[in-house]
Amino acid sequence: MTVQVWVGEKPESANERRAIMLLAEGLERLDNLYLLLANFSVGGRTIDLVVIKQDAIFITELKHCNGKVFGGVNGPWFVESGNGVQKALNAGRKNPYNQVISYYYGLTNFLHSQRNQILTSARVKEINFRACRRVIVIAPCIQEGSKLELDWKVEAKGLDQLPAFLLMERSAEINLTETEMLAIPKLLGCTRWKEVEELAVGPSVSAGSAPETVEIAKEAVEIEAVNSPLPSPAQLRQPKPIWAKFRHIVATGILPVVLGVKGSLSVISGRLLLGAAVVTLGILAAFLLIPSFAPPNLAEKPQFEAVNRPAGGVLLDEVSPNNAGCVWAGFQPVGKRWDNTARTWISVGVNGTGADLIPDLVVTLEQVFYCGKQITLTWSLQNKSKAPVRFPLQQENVQINDPLGNAYLINDSLSQPSVLLVEAGKQAHGVVVVPWPVRQNAPSLLVRLKNEPFGEASWLVALEGN
Repeated sequence: MTVQVWVGEKPESANERRAIMLLAEGLERLDNLYLLLANFSVGGRTIDLVVIKQDAIFITELKHCNGKVFGGVNGPWFVESGNGVQKALNAGRKNPYNQVISYYYGLTNFLHSQRNQILTSARVKEINFRACRRVIVIAPCIQEGSKLELDWKVEAKGLDQLPAFLLMERSAEINLTETEMLAIPKLLGCTRWKEVEELAVGPSVSAGSAPETVEIAKEAVEIEAVNSPLPSPAQLRQPKPIWAKFRHIVATGILPVVLGVKGSLSVISGRLLLGAAVVTLGILAAFLLIPSFAPPNLAEKPQFEAVNRPAGGVLLDEVSPNNAGCVWAGFQPVGKRWDNTARTWISVGVNGTGADLIPDLVVTLEQVFYCGKQITLTWSLQNKSKAPVRFPLQQENVQINDPLGNAYLINDSLSQPSVLLVEAGKQAHGVVVVPWPVRQNAPSLLVRLKNEPFGEASWLVALEGN
């Protein structure tokens, strides 16, 4: 089981139960163990949801919002409906930002106090539970036109974005074994919620199923009318073989998956399902051969000064129309600032305005060209600090993988330059080259910086038409 759901009390809110089930289903597609801890109390606070994986812990505040969301660090939050009417979110209580901050202190204080029960004595000093991430999750999605003005302490994601975010993000100060992970929900007094786990895997719901299992399944059907789908399996891992997909469809009654839409868990008799499968077999054969995925939301392109590109760099306007389908130009920036108090790098917005929010460095993966027999990645580094910065464009620092388990090794001799040196207040570009093609059917690439210039960072590149 890739996902385990643990609860203090089973959530009373139908929206919260639906969100947990959808997230569990999205994470079930990934490798490694994920723990979802829902509706439990610690330090006098009831926490909506915590996600634990081997190399990160995410403390979340879950909000269901049918409309645009407006809010910030201070003051009330509002949800605006389609007719322009605004209603207060969390009226009479802390706003979601302050809620998730209070959850953070309650849970991290508990984990720190129980570290000897979670970790072996040799590892107590290796793990820093203060490195837990804080996330506000808007279900089903953050609608276009929403405005959330947050600082580096808290991030906001739509439920539809969450599985990809959880896959990519990590903390260098958290590295738990499965035994250590499982000790946490037990110490918090949580119990397994196996009905949701089983539905996440996708078994058929029979007439003899427990009433609660059938109720959750019905909610899964209803949610399709109001919720955006989670990322496609092809975006996050290897597509299933044809007959495995067909078996999954027959076993669960999820016919809409053929069209790339999240299926609903339906209570269908075996005889009726067999007849439907025969009728649609011709359509299935065509669509099952094509793994579909929806590219993730890309960060807004930063406004950088114009500079000369290195020789050999592939620019978007240099690509012929025939190659337009194998160029990703996402301009994904990552901003980092050195925190003198914590003596570590912290994540900040790339266009921060406050004294504590302006990034020292902005590293941007601008473009990935994956036509033909090689992969070319174009980077920019903007140095807003007062000291020179080095960015090694080498295999030891840049790691590239796909969800199929393939690694793409950089040819160090082809990097231009080998090490990007950027003076204070300047910006420069560089290119790295992988001298072989993207594997067929790979839906995406996960690009990671291992160390320099500011520790680990990740980018997700969706590959169209591959």
